[in-house]
Parts: sequence; C-alpha cells; structure tokens
Amino acid sequence: MLYKNMLELSQLHCLITVAKHGSFSRAAEELQITQSAISQSVKNLEERLGVRLFNRNGKNIVLTLEGQKLCVTSQKFLNTLEDTIQEIQDDKNKMVGGLRVGSLVGISKSWLLPDVMNFSEKYPDIFVNFKLSLVEDLLEKFEKSLLDCIIVPEDSVPLTGEKILFRDEYITLVFPKHSNYNISEGVDLTKISSYPLIFFENGDLLFSNWSRKLFGSVPSKVQRRIAVNSHGAMLSAVSRGLGIAVIPTHVLERSYYKDKVCTLGKNYEVFYQRYFLVYHKESRDLLRVKIFIDEMLATNGGGDGPSSSNQKQGGDIKELWDHDT
Repeated sequence: MLYKNMLELSQLHCLITVAKHGSFSRAAEELQITQSAISQSVKNLEERLGVRLFNRNGKNIVLTLEGQKLCVTSQKFLNTLEDTIQEIQDDKNKMVGGLRVGSLVGISKSWLLPDVMNFSEKYPDIFVNFKLSLVEDLLEKFEKSLLDCIIVPEDSVPLTGEKILFRDEYITLVFPKHSNYNISEGVDLTKISSYPLIFFENGDLLFSNWSRKLFGSVPSKVQRRIAVNSHGAMLSAVSRGLGIAVIPTHVLERSYYKDKVCTLGKNYEVFYQRYFLVYHKESRDLLRVKIFIDEMLATNGGGDGPSSSNQKQGGDIKELWDHDT
C-alpha cells in the first residue's frame, strides 16, 4: 500500500529490461530511449524504495536479492495488466461482460423488467445489474459512472450524457364499480370534484394535470379522502369504493385491480410526462450497451400513446408485481 502511488510503469519496464539484458545500453536499444534515461529511471526507483536493485561491477549488471523480488513481481503484474487490457478491448465488440442499468420502480415494473428478462434470455453471457431506485440515487450513480444508462423523467435528465426519448407516460381517471359513482363520458369537472378523491401524496400533480388538460382548470375545492404515495394502494382504495383517483395507465394495465375499477376509456387518457434513456457517450461504444439500447428502443422508443398495445405484461413478471407498484 505504501508504494502503490509511487512506482511508475515505465520504471518497472526499465527494471525488467535491464535485468533481462544485464546492460543499460542494450535495454536502452530495446526500449528506444537513451542510456542516460534508463540509468536515471533505475536510480529514481532505487531512491524511492530505499534499496539497491542492481549490483554494478564494471560492465556486469546483476539484480540484488531485493531487485530479484521486485522484478519477478513486476513481470507478473505487467503480464496480468496486459492480459486485462486485451480482454477489455476484446469484450468491447462481444456480447459478454456486465451491463448496469437503472430506473424508477414504477416504470421498471411496467415497462422494463419484462424486456430486461427477454434481453437476458437472448444474451446469456451478459450479466445485467438492474437497479430500481429513486431519481436522486440514479443520478448520483450515473454521474459517478456506476451505471451505464438510466431511464428517468424528462425533468430529471442529467446535464451529462446522451439522451434518447424512451417512452411517454399517460394518466387516466379510475373510479369504483359502485352505483354511488355515476360517472360516464361527458362528465364535467364539477361532477368529478363532488366525489371523494384518493391522491398520490398531498397536492396530487396527477389529478391536477389530468383536470387541467381535459377541462382547462383544476377544481378549487375537492373532497380529500386519502393521500398515499403508492399507486397500488390508491387502486385498492378505489376498488373498495372509497373514492376516485388519477393513475398512470401503465400502472393500471399491469395491476391486480385492472378489472376491479372503471375508467372512461382512451379519450380520457392524457399525456403526463416523457421518459428518456440516458447513457454515457463512451459506453455506447461497447457492443453490449449499444445492443441493449437498440432493443429497448425498438420496444419502447419514441412514446407509445394512450392505451398502447406495446405495454407488455411480461408473463411471469406480471405475477410478481400484480398487487402493488
């Protein structure tokens, strides 16, 4: 640990080459530098270590015991380093290695997990590390290059990296299958605001956005019933007749409660926000990253519109997430 930041690769090359030839001049010829540069490199190395590495007897240059130990270890290290570099360069153009992807929990369950599983089946030599987390955590890890690419909302796209439109998110009103909720096409905002509301957190942007885009305004007064930061819990409350709510369509499509609540159909689905796939420019030079991005965009890219048939359920994946978001 003491010398890990002190020794230079060029010094180790000089050490090994001088030891191989037993001569400064022949080492200089092989490395194509001056003999004085070889001598100075060995001298600096000896000064840093505080030991002699060569015994000099006239023209004979031989390693000391300490020099032998360092030379053997240096040769092993440089061989390993060269092999690793070659492996990295070879892997760049092969579908092998690791892939680090991050996104939000909700859209990952609806959009990404099925496609990630399909990708893994198609390319079994790729190790996919798929992180589901909050935006702040994803951005921090992306900035530190701990993630190759992330899928985040437009307002959270980092300044660094390249971005591609991944998919559009739509929202819709859901209400109970109950005679007390007389909601049908043509309903006005006054009627909507007369029912108790299930909010996604306090001051629900989903409901406000939906109201404004469909009716041009937001009710000044509403009946707040429950505020909870879980779309699954909101749908559960609606299915029990506790109120109405505005939910992302992709959440509803994969939900256990899909057939236990009502909607007004695709004419009442409105655009909410865009999601972008963001990647490090240099990462896309890796074949595994390029293919992953291309395949994700082929399924999801460019937005999907209301009630898209591209919103996959994902077979076994759906069963894992049916009861919550």
